[in-house]
Amino acid sequence: MKYYHSHVIIQERCSGTLNCLRACPSRALRYRGGKIIYYSDLCVDCGACIDACPENVFLPVIDEITDFDKFEYKIVIPSHTLYTQFGANIHPGHIHQALLNIGFDAVHEISKHAYELSYVVSETLKSETLKKPIISNFCPALIRLIQVSYPNLVDLVSPFDVSRELAAKEAKINYSKELGLSMDKIGVIFISPCPAMVVSIKQPAEKEKSWIDGAIAIKDIYNRILPEIMKLQNDKTEIARQKFFYYGRSWGELGFILRHMDPEHTISVAGIDSVKMIMDDIEDSRLKNVDYIEAFTCPQGCIGGTYCVENPYISRHTAIMLVKKFGQPPERDDNEINRKIKNNYYKLDEKVVPRKTRLMESDISTSIKKMKQKQRILTKLPNKNCGLCGAPTCETFAADCAWGDADLTDCIFLRSGSH
Repeated sequence: MKYYHSHVIIQERCSGTLNCLRACPSRALRYRGGKIIYYSDLCVDCGACIDACPENVFLPVIDEITDFDKFEYKIVIPSHTLYTQFGANIHPGHIHQALLNIGFDAVHEISKHAYELSYVVSETLKSETLKKPIISNFCPALIRLIQVSYPNLVDLVSPFDVSRELAAKEAKINYSKELGLSMDKIGVIFISPCPAMVVSIKQPAEKEKSWIDGAIAIKDIYNRILPEIMKLQNDKTEIARQKFFYYGRSWGELGFILRHMDPEHTISVAGIDSVKMIMDDIEDSRLKNVDYIEAFTCPQGCIGGTYCVENPYISRHTAIMLVKKFGQPPERDDNEINRKIKNNYYKLDEKVVPRKTRLMESDISTSIKKMKQKQRILTKLPNKNCGLCGAPTCETFAADCAWGDADLTDCIFLRSGSH
């Protein structure tokens, strides 16, 4: 299977700093023969390589506003993270109007759907028969990390769709009825904080097709709407037209779920290394009495995404201030939500399954043989993780040798006889 990814590699820019190799959580990169070797099947699109590389070798690939001119009606769904990039004194109504000024026809908020989804998940967790802990699926890089590095945990991934997809679904259906347009003539565009969300739209892990038609990076839209926001700052009429705005933070921000569930049985974690530690603990059955894992590969959650422009700690403070101003939730019709639950409205189309990678053999006996070979090779290596062989760690190098992608003589210590 060919995997879609949100970046291209510009080989001629690379001088071999090896920063990307060390940053990649799924060991998808090598440096051999003076160029980067990229294993597409292992990449989880977390954006760590983009952040780590000082030479801009990894060039993000993302949509532009003009790419959506083919649609008769364009609906934009801003990530909650967008509001945190401008400061708490910028009214959300001005951000919405700025988006309309640059060419979108409607703005559809995600808050209501995040609020509903928190109820759906909290009700589901009451089930005694449910396999726990449930792992949140809001972060697409996390889901791909599980598919690649923790395939035994796929059954623990939340069975519910994410709030951005539910928002897009509602927007397409409602605007199609209201405008008398077929849904294929209505474009839904998400403003994304990270590459992984772009990939989840282009090639979803848990459904055949996304309800969202494309994504624009926050950093790209920021410079487009900032001048419009500045013009609107003294315009009180737009704020008056904003009948209601609810900023309840989001599933994309660390700690959101704790306000809707029992914190004694919930863990929130962010940052790829910390997330891997928690996934290791789940695999080792070390987490007791934990029902739900809220996890994000980016530091501080989505506000630490590669496509953001603001310092994530400032963004977090802005989010707190926005909650103070706009944190009163809308009325929730629990009966209607329960009706939707019974009709599987919130459920994913398909279960998340492990990704078939280069390290998976067609028969188990061959896999076992190569794993044993890897362990034998590993005992011969110095365990310095220097990266001079072109692999990020000695363990990764041992796997490369076992699978025929590298030779023991590539290790400088073995070649020199110093180990």
